[in-house]
Amino acid sequence: MHTHNAYFSKPIIYTLLFLSLAFQGCNDTQIREPSSQPRQCERPELTRQIHIPPVPRPSNQHALVVGINQYQNVSNLKGAVNDAKLLTQALRRAKVQLPDERILLDTQATREAFLKAWYDMLDKAQPGDTLILTFSGHGIQQETDTPPLDELDHKDEALIFHEFDFKRAIGYIRDDELYGLFEKASDYQIVFLVDACHSSGMKRSTAQVSEQSVRFAGSFPIIPTLPSSLPTTHQEENLPHVTLITAVERDTLKVTETSFNGKLHGALSWYFAEALDGKANGNQNHYLERQELDAYLRENVRRHTAQRQIPKLLPAADRQSVIKLPSPLASTSPHPNIPEIAVFINDEKTFVDKGLKQVRFVSSAQAADLRFIIKDQHTEVFNRTGDKVTSLSSSALKQWQRVIDKERLLNVLATQFDMRRKPIWICLEEGDGLHQAGTKLHFNIEPGNANLNALTLFNLAGDGQLQFLYPQHNHPQMVQKFPYRLEMEVAAPYGSDHLVAVLCEKPAIALQRLLDENWPNDPEKILAQLRDKSCQVGQYAFFSSE
Repeated sequence: MHTHNAYFSKPIIYTLLFLSLAFQGCNDTQIREPSSQPRQCERPELTRQIHIPPVPRPSNQHALVVGINQYQNVSNLKGAVNDAKLLTQALRRAKVQLPDERILLDTQATREAFLKAWYDMLDKAQPGDTLILTFSGHGIQQETDTPPLDELDHKDEALIFHEFDFKRAIGYIRDDELYGLFEKASDYQIVFLVDACHSSGMKRSTAQVSEQSVRFAGSFPIIPTLPSSLPTTHQEENLPHVTLITAVERDTLKVTETSFNGKLHGALSWYFAEALDGKANGNQNHYLERQELDAYLRENVRRHTAQRQIPKLLPAADRQSVIKLPSPLASTSPHPNIPEIAVFINDEKTFVDKGLKQVRFVSSAQAADLRFIIKDQHTEVFNRTGDKVTSLSSSALKQWQRVIDKERLLNVLATQFDMRRKPIWICLEEGDGLHQAGTKLHFNIEPGNANLNALTLFNLAGDGQLQFLYPQHNHPQMVQKFPYRLEMEVAAPYGSDHLVAVLCEKPAIALQRLLDENWPNDPEKILAQLRDKSCQVGQYAFFSSE
């Protein structure tokens, strides 16, 4: 999609309006359906009552980490063990007590071993300590809800272990069993991270990439042969000592494995590991608070997965400290490296020597940031989550390079997200579905910090074209009233667009001049204009078709 005015090269409508406005599901499909209903764009933190409970800060911390790629009776995964190893390193850097016997990978991760490790962790902990449990693997739904009948759809959600067999009713743990364990451990603070999903999924992209690995094994008619030996509860929402972090916020979203530094991971696990390294600690007080975790995980997982995943943290984010961080905290380099883009081409031999720059070629079995699928005279490009980005001429290597440069720019802009400032809030009123040609879209943009009101907006089209949006002509540099409302009309080129908002204390004049020149996507030049500025950067991906 393009937004356009007289400065742009194609005759596409461009309009700006400045107005003031008053355990989860997934599926293996990659198809995004058109948006059907507009949604209310209201900032969650403006409508949510924040309660600050008088809970002491964490003392000693203990962890149990589970990562399962290999399953005996359902499809294998590729990135869950990577998650577990990454989280193990991050937890140990954070001085969390995590012995080898509480790291359960693949064949080690059975129900019996999990329960043994859980009770071992309880034995080692003292009342008031923090217990951190992470699970990366498959989730399922159990078609017959067993007592207590607490699910609206009469389907229990469950996490499954290596030996899972629904016919023998072994190798899984239901959500009410897990919460029964948590209820019995009320003397401790519990953080439970679930990088898996359970039920029906979102439909989005205009095509499908079979390589995507989804953390949902299916729905099974499990009939237990014996009653559960574990305590159970249906009071999941009434356990204030439990902080639950799930990979998706709604049953309409799914959990795919995605590329990070050339390896497959769950996005939630990756950014939780970054949070443990201190990147989410905005107030630099060496404690992760619920609202810090919520803001950091939502912003980064949403951005990295192009709105496919938005994690959920319960209870609703407040100022309670849930994880203690070591001192000193990890520091972020002010001059981040811009890595090469991992690219898969289904006819690599033809194109590997054609002069593409800043790329690293990978095989179909490896994690890729972009996948170029050549189909005779045209080539379809897909991103790391399987969304169709654009269609290009198979012989137009300059267009290919522009798409690669766009990906590099988005990656480097992500490094400019600063937790010392609150995230920029961006909402698309028409929702995150597939938007048809001619549809008018309405974005609401608002800073997290009131002193960041110098606005710069630009769009990166699916084919990599950079379109400078704001300020234009006589627009004020300093926006006086938020939310800012931006109207666009869907037009070619179709695919994946990224709206980028930069909000600063002072106008970013040099950046605006660079963008207004319609400079090709040069990450180094754009990054240079953001260094040493008091700014926050936000991104929002949206998708279109004819």
